[in-house]
Amino acid sequence: MSMSSRERVLAAINHQEPDRVPIDLGGESNTGIAAGTYTRLRERLGIEGEPVKVFDVEQMLAWVEQPVVGALGVDVLPIRRLTQAYGMRLDNWRPWRLDDGTPVQMPARFDPVTEEDGSLGLYLNGELVAKKVSMSPYFDPMIEFKFYNPLPPVETFDMWAFTDEELGWARRWAERLRAETDKALLGDPGVVLTRWSSYQEWLYTLAADPDYVLAFYDRKVENMLTNLELYAQAVGNNIDIFRTGEDYGTQKGMMISPKMFNEMIAPYYKRVFDWIHQNTSWKIFFHCCGAIYPIIGTLIECGIDILNPVQTTAVGMDPAKLKAEFGEAITFWGGGIDTQSVLPFGSPEEVRAQVRERIQIFGLGGGFVFTPVHNIQEKIPVDNLLAMYEAVHEYGQYPIRKA
Repeated sequence: MSMSSRERVLAAINHQEPDRVPIDLGGESNTGIAAGTYTRLRERLGIEGEPVKVFDVEQMLAWVEQPVVGALGVDVLPIRRLTQAYGMRLDNWRPWRLDDGTPVQMPARFDPVTEEDGSLGLYLNGELVAKKVSMSPYFDPMIEFKFYNPLPPVETFDMWAFTDEELGWARRWAERLRAETDKALLGDPGVVLTRWSSYQEWLYTLAADPDYVLAFYDRKVENMLTNLELYAQAVGNNIDIFRTGEDYGTQKGMMISPKMFNEMIAPYYKRVFDWIHQNTSWKIFFHCCGAIYPIIGTLIECGIDILNPVQTTAVGMDPAKLKAEFGEAITFWGGGIDTQSVLPFGSPEEVRAQVRERIQIFGLGGGFVFTPVHNIQEKIPVDNLLAMYEAVHEYGQYPIRKA
């Protein structure tokens, strides 16, 4: 019996077998598609429209439109923040062109400055916050080059809070999409534990002055709980899934020891996730790249329901191993195809083969939402994308046959 998209996604998250494997494209900022690739995909699907809107300037991601959602059988829609990274608002747009000349629409506040070295810089309140060099399609965040000497008192860091305008935006989108669609709705409000500066400074400080990091997290978790309460009042149960996360892995291992994560970081996540489970019906979607096998058990104990992006080529992240050990406790939202090798460089036949293999591993018993390992990048062959989605619909019908 055919299910609605929302029923399909929730069944999968609850470790039940729906009618088919659910599909996500653009439900949040790590399951999206680059604007140029999306434009070519839309053309191949025969869907016309105005130039694509780029909602995520850092990663240059397209706002996936309803006709594409329908054509590909996508089951998830996002509830995005009004104000994205670099102060970019999503309520007004301006024309621009990608490096290859593709016309797109950018947030109206997007106003890059050409620097002396030929790069493009984005400024916020007079500070350079992002930079795009000619060889890259992305605007890289300058926070990764930021260091304090000395570290300022923890209490001097600004802690943001939702404005009434932001909350009204989220409420209207959640109410509208709940009323007008049957999709599962994923709230991505930007409530994250994160850092005050670069990864490098965070790592140095964890080792040299752990009390400083803990003091920052003490402030930050209170800020997260305040914002969560405001957000819950705004969207209520009109969303199904709440997204948060932070990267703790590289492709070869953890950035920090599992012991340090378990003792210094996990307790703060548990406080946040306990509040969500006690006060809402939301499922918790946690994004964490890399070789994070050593902390998956801890994340489950903290209360996550969903793990993304499931970077299966990283050390220790073998799909069969992950499903066998954690498949009854969490939903794998990702890992559907490798985005570093097979999707960009494989043949359509190789794409289909890996999609089938991943569905046969992750899909058994539910607990799987199909999306690639992280975003679909620029210059991905459209033939491979079509092969990927065709394979999900062909091989993702329940009951799924074992390999």
